[in-house]
Amino acid sequence: LGSLIDISPYKHDGKGGSGRPAHVHKARLPDTYRDPDSLENYAASVEQCLQQDAAAFICESISGCGGQVVLPAGYLTATYAHARKTGALCIADEVQVGFGRVGSHFWGFETQNVVPDIVTLGKPIGNGHPLAAVITTRDIADSFNNGMEYFNTFGGNPVSCEIGLAVLDVIEQNQLQSN
Repeated sequence: LGSLIDISPYKHDGKGGSGRPAHVHKARLPDTYRDPDSLENYAASVEQCLQQDAAAFICESISGCGGQVVLPAGYLTATYAHARKTGALCIADEVQVGFGRVGSHFWGFETQNVVPDIVTLGKPIGNGHPLAAVITTRDIADSFNNGMEYFNTFGGNPVSCEIGLAVLDVIEQNQLQSN
C-alpha cells in the first residue's frame, strides 16, 4: 500500500501526505480544457520524468483522480513511445475506467491505440465486491518465476472469481457497454 501512496499525487500531496518521494517523478496532467497547452508539451513533461532513470510510466487511461479528465488524442501514443525509448514499462491504470465504462472501448487505453505492458484492474471487475487483477505480458510474468513461493491470502478466492465472471457475463449479455 505504501508504494501506491508514493506514486499517487492526490495522496502524497494531499491532507496527511508527506509530499512526493524523491524516487517518484510527476508529469503535468494533460488537461486541454483548462490548459490548452499542446500535446507535445504534455508529452515532453513525461519525457523529462523518464530521463531521470524511471522504471515505469503509469497513467490512468482517463484521469479519474485528476478530475475526470479525458486525455488528448495521441497522448498515450507519444508518452508510451518516450517510455519505451528509455526502457521503462508502460502501465495503464484501468481501476476506475475499465470494463466498458468508456463506452466506445472495453479498456480506456484502447481509445489511444496503445498496448500497455501492465494493466491494473479494480472496482468494476467485482461490481462492488472487493476484487482486483493485474494483466501483463508473458515476459514480465515469467520474470517473477524465480523459485520464490508466491503467497496471497485472498488470491484465487473461488467466490471472488465467480463474482468477476458473473460481472463479465452481465456486461456482455445485457450489452452494458452500448449504454
